[in-house]
Formats: sequence, structure tokens, C-alpha cells
Amino acid sequence: MKRIQVGLTGGLASGKSTVARLLAERGCHVVDADRLVAELYAPGQPGADAVARLFGDDALRPDGSVDHEGVARLVFTDREARRRLEAEVHPLVRDRYEAWAAQREGILVMEATLLVEAGLAPDFDLVVTVEAAPERRLARAAERGMDPAEAARRLSAQGGGERRREVAHRILDNDGSLDELEEAVAGLVADLAARRADGAPVPATTVLVTGNAGKLAEHRRLAGFELDSRAVDLPEIQSASLADIVTAKAVDARRRLGRPVIVDETSLELDALGGFPGTLVRWMLEATGPEGIARTVHALGDDRATARCRLLLLAGDRRVHGDGAVRGRIAVEPRGDGGFGWDVIFVPEGWERTWGETPAAEKDRESHRARAWRDLLGRLVGDEGGGG
Repeated sequence: MKRIQVGLTGGLASGKSTVARLLAERGCHVVDADRLVAELYAPGQPGADAVARLFGDDALRPDGSVDHEGVARLVFTDREARRRLEAEVHPLVRDRYEAWAAQREGILVMEATLLVEAGLAPDFDLVVTVEAAPERRLARAAERGMDPAEAARRLSAQGGGERRREVAHRILDNDGSLDELEEAVAGLVADLAARRADGAPVPATTVLVTGNAGKLAEHRRLAGFELDSRAVDLPEIQSASLADIVTAKAVDARRRLGRPVIVDETSLELDALGGFPGTLVRWMLEATGPEGIARTVHALGDDRATARCRLLLLAGDRRVHGDGAVRGRIAVEPRGDGGFGWDVIFVPEGWERTWGETPAAEKDRESHRARAWRDLLGRLVGDEGGGG
């Protein structure tokens, strides 16, 4: 594996910038999302244009660059203004980061306070959050010269961090000493370096449970290493829970094969059916085909949908999952002949083509299954490093 991409996050004064510096000192390529935003906010850049569109020319300095302080004061006191700004700027930051990453190999790190909130977490192989108690963060902010009232407002605006910790594959505790933090960072870098060297962070005897050659090829591309496979006649589990289904199938497959297994399960959630369980859409697919699903949702007047995938690795007592989801819509009729099942009617958000029309290399970057693999591999690194 030539490149591992790490998303580094944490709240105000948590210590993530210190972690970023330590990672850079250990040979990682690090970029700060704030630096990317500063580039985007320069005169004539897309970020400055977006700010002027949203808040008027008064939000710009005389030279055409963004008035950072003025905009920060506005968005930290106006939730709707912050939401509108983030909706414009976050996609620009993603594009700027991807251009930066494309020129590098090795361990790449993007430091971003709002990595999870911006929806960027699925783009990274590993998400790391730096955490510290609120009172310590307030004290650190004050030591840096920030007005205590302003620091408190910003901490409040960023929330308690529950979602950040839930999404992260690895949590670095920064309530201790600098020496303790340096030790944790050194362990993280060693884990990442080992993963680059080994390429395959799962037991060599692991079996992907599938008899579909096309699906096996897709999984191998997404995993980045060879996977053995077996076709096993698993029971059909009727449940609204994707996690329950994949767990039952994995347990059964491991019992039959006597080897570590990886099982995947996908679902298609249709907004038009008021939360109709996506796991049951397979029965609609078998009964009506993809064209029947398309006719149904368009007759009901809501074509929005979510594609989901859950992977589960069972190896001894080890149980590691990976989750991926992509929002999109259902096409009026099937288009293309690639992919599987409902791929010919699913159009990802912001796209014009169905996945059935999309070349495999492009689909591999964005699909729900690709995101599930990134999540699984990230959790494997986190588990091996002993992180939370």
C-alpha cells in the first residue's frame, strides 16, 4: 500500500495541532485544513467568492480576501449562517486536499476540527481524534491568549464531541503529559508503518463469504490485497437491522468453515416508503426487478434513497465491523449493465450516472462498499494499536 490517509480531528485546544506536529516530525505528510481554507479565502479564490455570495462584500477585506475574524464571529453566534458557510466551503476543502494528496505517497494526514461534521471522515483510511476534558481545553485556550468567554462559546458551538468519538477509529487521550502523548503518537505511527509494509491487516486464512466472482473482484480491489473466498449457503435472515443480519450470517459461516470470515450485507433505504427497512428491498428486487422499485418510488413522488453496506470480520474472539453509506436517488428506469442488483437504478448524490453506468475504478472510490472497507481497515489498525 503506497499511501495511507489519516483524518486527524479534535475540539478546540484538545491538542490535535501538537499531534499533527509530532506526526510530521516522524515523517508523515501533514496538512492543516485551516491552511487550505486560508488558500481558498485568498482574493479571487472560490472560498472568497462563496463568502461574498453568502454574506455580501462586507465580509471581505479591501484586497478581496475574507475577513476571517468577522466571519468567525458571525458563524459562531448564528447556527444557520454557519451551516450555509460549511455547505459551501467543505466541498472546496475536500477538493483542495485531494489535489494535495495526489502528489504524495506514504502516511498522509489532514488536521481538521470539523472533519466528522463536514462529512469527510469516510474519505480517510483511519480517523483519529484527540480528546481532553473541557476544563483542560478551556485552560489551554486561555494560555494561548484567547478570551475565556470566546473560548467557551466556541466549545459550546462545537458540541460535546460524542459523534466525533463514535466515528473515530482511534482516540488519543491528551489529559496527561506531553511525554505520554508523544508515546501514543509513536505507537500510532508504528502501526501505520506496519500496515503499509504488510498490506493485509487480516489473518491470511480469512475467507470472504461469496460465490459471486464479480463481487469477489470488487472486494479484492477495495481491500487492497488477495482474499480467499467460499460460496456458503447461508440462511436468509429477515430483519430490519443490517447489523443483526450480517452477524448471524458471519457466525454461521465461521461455524461451517472453521476459519476467520468476512461477510458483507447491503441495503437500499427508500425515503418514499417512510423508513421501509432497506434490508427488505431485496425481496422487492426479486419480485419486481429494479424497474419495479423505480416505478414505485417515482409513483410515490420521492426518489431519495440511501445505499448502505456493513462488513463483519470474525477471527477467533475478534469481531470487527465496517460501515459505509451513500445518499442518492433512484433513477426513473434502469441504466447501465455494471454492478449488482439495484446498482442500475441508484444515482449517488451529485452524480448524473447510475452505478451501473459507472466504471469500476470510479465506483470504488465512492461506493457504500468502498466506505465500509475503509472503515473496517481503519478499525483494524485502531484495534491493533490498543486505542479506544
